[in-house]
Amino acid sequence: MKNALFFSLILFLFCNSASAQLPVKIVFGQIFNDDGTLGAFSVKKYAALTDSLDKNLKLNPKDTTSLFYRAVIHLFSNDVLAKPYQRQQGALENLVLARNMAESAVSLNMKDFRLKVLRAQIYKNLAYRYTGDESWMFNSKQIAARSKEFNSYKEKANKYYDELAEIDADHAYSYQQLKVTSEYRL
Repeated sequence: MKNALFFSLILFLFCNSASAQLPVKIVFGQIFNDDGTLGAFSVKKYAALTDSLDKNLKLNPKDTTSLFYRAVIHLFSNDVLAKPYQRQQGALENLVLARNMAESAVSLNMKDFRLKVLRAQIYKNLAYRYTGDESWMFNSKQIAARSKEFNSYKEKANKYYDELAEIDADHAYSYQQLKVTSEYRL
């Protein structure tokens, strides 16, 4: 009896840690990692899943599930908690990759509600990457181009949050609170 209980516990722990997909959940209008790490995302922990998704996307570039989960991994690994500084190397570029993957899944008619939340969250994070004071880094042409990009990301994020508020009326307040309210500083 004791051995059976021990074996069951070991089996449960193994099955719980060997997940084929990234466990995600929506809380207060945002996608979160639901693997028990309380929001801390480790790229190393999901290296095998990332490699598998990348290989599958090379073979099947129209696989919406792979596009979704790869975009989620890009978002989580470039989240404000993981890379808090606006100009942190690679964060903006990886968020652009996540955006492209999410938009591809949308264009391929993926109907998953989580994709709609993911897309809004990606655009919000993209807008955040432009909110720092960068006047000393760029000339006037670059500032104008960056302002245009920021406004585009802000507009799309807010549009998608408005759509989510209509679709999921029970959580409309959460979506309205997530809207981008900051302005481009320059």
